[in-house]
Amino acid sequence: MRIHYLLFAFLLLLLSPHAAFSLQAHNPRTCYMQGGSCHRRCNVLTHQIGMCTSFFKCCKRL
Repeated sequence: MRIHYLLFAFLLLLLSPHAAFSLQAHNPRTCYMQGGSCHRRCNVLTHQIGMCTSFFKCCKRL
């Protein structure tokens, strides 16, 4: 019966709101999938939604 409590706790931790932070773009592929593009700097008409690499930002139009 204890296994049910452990399973429930594990599922609760797995489905917690912290998992939403993984939706940020971290590489060019996820950036393009979210409708963004990789640039050195985001210009006035775009906003940053993540990072493509350590030097390039993922920018999306407003």
